[in-house]
Amino acid sequence: MRIHLVAPQNPESFWTFDRILDMVDARCMFSNLALPTIAALTPPGHDITLCDENVEPIDFDVDADIIGVTGYIIHRRRMREIIEEFRRRGKFVVVGGPYVSLCPDDLADVANTVFMDEAEETWPKFLEDFQAGTPQARYHQEEKSDMAKAPLPRFDLLKLSAYRTVCIQFARGCPFQCEFCDIITIFGRRPRAKSIDQVMREIRELERLGVERIFLVDDNFIGDKRRAKALLRSIQAFGEDNDFAIDFNTEVSLDVAQDDEMLTLLRDANFQSIFIGIETPRRESLIETKKRQNVRGDILESVLKVQSYGIRVDAGMIVGFDNDDDAIFKEQFDFIQAARIPVSMTGMLNAVPKTPLHDRLAKDQRLISHSTGDQFIRTNIIPLAMTTRQLYEGYSRLIESLYEFDNMKRRAVDYMLTRGRQVKERLYLNHGDMKILWRFVRDCIVLASPLRRRFTLSMLAQTLAFRPSAIKEAITMAVLHKHFYEYMLDVRRQLTDHVSSAGAQSAS
Repeated sequence: MRIHLVAPQNPESFWTFDRILDMVDARCMFSNLALPTIAALTPPGHDITLCDENVEPIDFDVDADIIGVTGYIIHRRRMREIIEEFRRRGKFVVVGGPYVSLCPDDLADVANTVFMDEAEETWPKFLEDFQAGTPQARYHQEEKSDMAKAPLPRFDLLKLSAYRTVCIQFARGCPFQCEFCDIITIFGRRPRAKSIDQVMREIRELERLGVERIFLVDDNFIGDKRRAKALLRSIQAFGEDNDFAIDFNTEVSLDVAQDDEMLTLLRDANFQSIFIGIETPRRESLIETKKRQNVRGDILESVLKVQSYGIRVDAGMIVGFDNDDDAIFKEQFDFIQAARIPVSMTGMLNAVPKTPLHDRLAKDQRLISHSTGDQFIRTNIIPLAMTTRQLYEGYSRLIESLYEFDNMKRRAVDYMLTRGRQVKERLYLNHGDMKILWRFVRDCIVLASPLRRRFTLSMLAQTLAFRPSAIKEAITMAVLHKHFYEYMLDVRRQLTDHVSSAGAQSAS
């Protein structure tokens, strides 16, 4: 059979870095992992092709017996459009992934077959049924997949040169129970991991294919600390044998700060940054949302400790908890500045279907709609300790303050000059970095606005004067700020329009 797998284009957000893709010589910042994973689960003998709409247009006339579509909740509109367009051409279309796992009925009216939850067992079963002429309308894998049996993803089918960073996965599941998170709903609370050999085969394959940056997309890489440490030791040995040619990043919980051995291993394995869901500095809000792992110690001290190992902390922050009043916006800003966190993905609280938060707010009749909003543009909850207008206006002020030139420069420079030493504590540029250096000079200095030019040159000058080995990091911060600042301006405009529109509807 001929099988064509499709991932929809990402709507722009803080995460997509659309404003700087040309500068970093990429069409998409992070590679799709679902497509090569499903391709690897496809038995031999089938002709399988992949299309990530973020890096190439969809060919709706492709010669295929089966079209597979995947996506997250942010893709729901585009997924429907893609499915409908293929169906108009008479194609048999199946849909799976995180969104339909949470809302399986939403696309059932347009897709021929819907896959719920994981698909390691149901995808091969579906292919057998399809060949026999008896495909089912719905497949639901009741048992969680054994990650030790996962095949090597078909990275060779991706257009790897189009991505800045390539994603792999070590484990699924998270031991915590944050009220707003859908991870435990889809993957469970018991972390399930691949073997060390499996992951190292993936890393070596990507190195063979010329990849220089890898992101381990585990929702909590340290969910099983013993296995995580074993993997880090292997990655460290791999790095030592290859002059640390690959930079690594991942996601962890804040309790990583309580494990000196883990921090040492992360540094020695060349993890440049880690994303941590800090959410809020307000203890009452953390307890409310059952994020108790963040109240075991002082949050500010924990962040600074991670940074002392030379690891940049990228923070996930949220406003709009029930315990958040109008003072939370300044509290968030002051914390992020004091914590020297250059990159903060700050959004408004949203209730995702099937999460405990969604269930609780639905019961209390505090959901604005049944579908989630865009956490950077709107929320689907009615806040408790402030008005919706206060939430929107306070959030707008917060992101403006965070990415104002001087505020961003202050915390970025403070971080770079005070962080601990890194494995590659020297001036180095990968082959890919050399290709984009001139674009950085063009867009952030030569053709930049006076404010951006001053911001960039000042940050470079301070870094060269006090820590020249961190100059590559300073360039990275300048590039990232261009995206954050321009996107922030657009978000504030949309927020203003949304608040004005809501006020006009209320008045009428």
